[in-house]
Amino acid sequence: MLNSTVVGRIDITPELMILQVKPDGGVPTFQPGQYVALGLPGSAPRYAGAPAEAEVPAADKIIKRAYSIGSSPAKGDYFEFYIAIVPDGALTSRLAVVKAGDRLFCQPKVTGTFTLDGVPGDHNLVLVSTGTGLAPFMSMVRTPATWTPGRKITIVHGVRYPQDFAYADELSSFASSNPGFTYLPIASRAESSFAGRKGRVQVLFEDGSIQLTPQVDHVYLCGNPAMIDDLERDLTTKLGYVVHSKKTPGNLHVEKYW
Repeated sequence: MLNSTVVGRIDITPELMILQVKPDGGVPTFQPGQYVALGLPGSAPRYAGAPAEAEVPAADKIIKRAYSIGSSPAKGDYFEFYIAIVPDGALTSRLAVVKAGDRLFCQPKVTGTFTLDGVPGDHNLVLVSTGTGLAPFMSMVRTPATWTPGRKITIVHGVRYPQDFAYADELSSFASSNPGFTYLPIASRAESSFAGRKGRVQVLFEDGSIQLTPQVDHVYLCGNPAMIDDLERDLTTKLGYVVHSKKTPGNLHVEKYW
């Protein structure tokens, strides 16, 4: 039932954490942008003070939820996940108390089509996220094969408060050592004293911070559905972007994360 071990945990804030999980059978082959389900039994403890559950799950029932993988397939010793703890979430109220050495369920099969498949190596990537929607993009930029010669990569990370900027040091380091990489963090509820970018992710497209050429710039959207809906509408109607699907390959790739 429980087939994996927690090998690391990093708390970003009381509501955000990075979890590193090692499957008993090792990390399977996967592509950056894919996801896997994690799970815990109903009998697993919840965090102190968690709201009462409207429906208490059976003790032996595995509560599962899919999470995008944040680690690179080039680093095969564990999966990494960037997780928001939802107070009344059946699974996250239990994940909130796991620690290194604890056991949990990790789906053996990795799945998902939100990958770089089909994107020409000489085309650029504009990776736009809110909250924990950053995870698949971390997997992409941590993977050497993503960094094709001449490719420009931009990561946008929208959060509510500056303390929510997980991976900021790593992404800033990428930016300082790679001229073709741009990191654009933006906080929508920052105090007036905050020196960084303020507002919603959409502002960066409206104020010219991001300028797109559809012929060479592939845009990936992951996170808040409202952000995705806004940008999908604007990019398709104003710039002629085409939403990617298996039947209709396009240059706008969408993953509604919750």
